[in-house]
Amino acid sequence: MSVDMNSQGSDSNEEDCDPNYPGDIEDYYVGVASDVEQQGADAFDPEEYQFTCFTCKESESALNEHMTILASVLKPRSRHCNRARLHQKKKRKETRRDEA
Repeated sequence: MSVDMNSQGSDSNEEDCDPNYPGDIEDYYVGVASDVEQQGADAFDPEEYQFTCFTCKESESALNEHMTILASVLKPRSRHCNRARLHQKKKRKETRRDEA
């Protein structure tokens, strides 16, 4: 049993398949140049975000702090998690010793 695909309904739009069809792309950037020119270099930019990068030591410290908080909230009971906590304690002792 064969099916005539041409007779089947389709959601596709022929305009979308035509590579020469401009669609709404031509109008997409209309007026953008004047918008950019109106903004000064010191204009407020809602997408701008000031940040400072952590050093490796600061990032490790922050991660350990958050993991400790998470572990206290979850209260892990498995042997594997207890070993992880012991490892964290050992790392903290080493870090304190290195800082001194």
